Amino acid sequence: MFWRLGGFSYRFRKFILAGALALTVILVALSGPLGGQFSSGGFSVPGSQSQDASNLLSRYFGNSATQLLLVFHSPKPDAASPAVQAKVNDSFRRLVRLPVTASVLSYTNTRESIFIGDHGHDTFAVVNLKLSENAATTQLTHLKSYIDRPAGLQLYISGSAPIDALYNTALEAQLQHAELIALPISLILLFLVFGSVMAALLPLVIAGLAVPTSLAVIKILAAHFGMSIFVTNVATIIGLGLAIDYSLFFVKRFREEIPTHESAEAVRIATASAGKAVAVSGTAVAIGLISLILFPASALDSMGVGGVLVVAFTLLFALTALPALLGLLGPRVNWLTLHRSLREPHRRPARTSSFWGWVARVVMRRPIAIALPTAAVLLLLGTPFLHLQLSTGSDVANIPPGAARTGYALLNYQFPQAGGVDDLNLVLHYGAPLDQRLTETQQHQLGAYLSKLRAIPGVQGVTGALTPPPGVSKTTYLKQLALPASQRSSGLNSYLAGNIAGPIAQFEVANDYSPDSSRANTLVHRLRSLAGPPSTSALVTGGGALSVDFLHAFGATIPWAVLLVVVVTMVVLFLTFGSVLLPLKAVLMSLISISAAFGAMVWIFQDGHLSNLLQFTPAGNITATTPVLMFAILFGLSMDYEVFLLSRIRERYCEVGDNREAVAHGLTVTGGVITSAALIMITVFSAFAAGDVLQIQTLGVGMAVAVAVDATLVRGIMVPALMRLLGRANWWAPSRLQGWVAKLGLYEPETVPEVSTGA
Repeated sequence: MFWRLGGFSYRFRKFILAGALALTVILVALSGPLGGQFSSGGFSVPGSQSQDASNLLSRYFGNSATQLLLVFHSPKPDAASPAVQAKVNDSFRRLVRLPVTASVLSYTNTRESIFIGDHGHDTFAVVNLKLSENAATTQLTHLKSYIDRPAGLQLYISGSAPIDALYNTALEAQLQHAELIALPISLILLFLVFGSVMAALLPLVIAGLAVPTSLAVIKILAAHFGMSIFVTNVATIIGLGLAIDYSLFFVKRFREEIPTHESAEAVRIATASAGKAVAVSGTAVAIGLISLILFPASALDSMGVGGVLVVAFTLLFALTALPALLGLLGPRVNWLTLHRSLREPHRRPARTSSFWGWVARVVMRRPIAIALPTAAVLLLLGTPFLHLQLSTGSDVANIPPGAARTGYALLNYQFPQAGGVDDLNLVLHYGAPLDQRLTETQQHQLGAYLSKLRAIPGVQGVTGALTPPPGVSKTTYLKQLALPASQRSSGLNSYLAGNIAGPIAQFEVANDYSPDSSRANTLVHRLRSLAGPPSTSALVTGGGALSVDFLHAFGATIPWAVLLVVVVTMVVLFLTFGSVLLPLKAVLMSLISISAAFGAMVWIFQDGHLSNLLQFTPAGNITATTPVLMFAILFGLSMDYEVFLLSRIRERYCEVGDNREAVAHGLTVTGGVITSAALIMITVFSAFAAGDVLQIQTLGVGMAVAVAVDATLVRGIMVPALMRLLGRANWWAPSRLQGWVAKLGLYEPETVPEVSTGA
């Protein structure tokens, strides 16, 4: 199959290259007018209590609208003074007049102490907008132009839209910075590997086709589906790494064959060997990323979709455009070289002894004595993962530096009585419409329920339908609350409309816990365990509740996602090599290398080691999407080296029938290119560690560690040791099953007599 694909690519090489370039240009051009906005949300779980409550709030109160949080800091402890509050009100006076502004809540119009910071220096105002989060983010600069900075006060504009804008700016800067680091260093490493400028440029050409095309499609999809704000960086990390990795393997094999074969034949051979390895590896990576779709949260869904797209386009260009380009170049692939031997087109460079071949022979002489300590070291590296703490990434430390982060931090630390920026929302769903009033009986029942609620440890206060507006006594208010709307003033009806609508009464439960903390988790469970008033169902939402529901659904989905990735990958490897044990060994080795990366991730980013070197503030936890995303990517990437190595081992084994010789030969001819590919991968991944977005830093460093471990300790030591111990069993499978697999064209049955057991 791949032999024929190579022939097709060579025959239509000019058309394929023109088509690849046209596809990239057209999609990139369309992504501008047809593209959409990305979102930092996506952690809500459909069908969960928090989501059901949010849907009710949105339906009856329009709570899906976005808020701007204006935080003011005074050098003196006089934030509640009339003079300071006058300056505060003047700052958003023009903003209030805009049609998109629904209302503003501040200390002046509520007289609630929650709007004054603990030490009297800070105050804040809540500006409710009639805009979605994406629309508010897009119009943020325009909205800010209607906010006047008050003299003598510091103003910080925060909220979901400003934080989204901060993420957008930081992610774009991090992406550009990473590319400026990764691409030049990768080009230098590729030149050192190939010794030819032309050959070194080819992997970057494929990356230049695959990454922009993928990002263009992702941006177009963002106009119709919720796409995570992180998807572009994640897709770029995957795309750059895979494109360079796959091209490196492909070009190396082509250059091995071009001295003794015509260009057409060299393309076919390279496609049949390296092309097959690339296809199997890409399939494994795609399988891992598809598993993200199992998680009931759009943030992971979109990263899975984006990842699969970049893998698909990378495979498309690597298996068609790259062989077409090689066929067009032929021996000229060695142009602009410093090595004299490469300038002689029909001279095959002499094969020198390989360091990794020597390592393989040493390991296979004493496999147990060398493999056991190596396995112990790998497992030890993974032990920090045992105390992993997951979160939804809502901590201040996860937000890039900027005014929105400073405002967010002030709200969390200076206004604990207001629940920071994230009160829990209590939704009471009555069996029948309330007609915007509560009878005396309902008030009594509700008051008893709220008294129990306030007694729960951690609850700072509860405000809502029983809370009178400023300037109205509680007794007078409660009497008015029991009357029909037609017998009340329009001002009071307007006030009540924010708390009672249809069959719903809503309340805010103030607390001083971080949404991702264990104490917030406990508080949510206690609130939910308390039965509501008679004939009501009580639902709790808000950041802490969303975190509880997301992490619960996340934990329940992980086993199924891991099972899907492992089982499907084993099936693909079996179809490739016709072996029962090799897929099991490959999965085991991948899990060991990934565990080491997870251990490094926790040790560095959760525990805070190397925080000064990498310039980040540890959050004390890891965003839940990061380890599952790392697993999805790394499990497939580890198959990259595994398939490339085993393909060459299998070729040699079919020639000589000697397991030990085949393993040593495979590492001899692939060890250098695997090491080179790993160095480039590490460069690409590490480049993303230099930035302000903690989640991307964590992902980049973790994946760099995994590749380093996988390409050295795992492929160089553990694989040859296990293959030596297994001997001929490496290639065993029921003969009927092997015969069926051979018909698929992916697996080459053994063609030599059994000359050695190789054990």
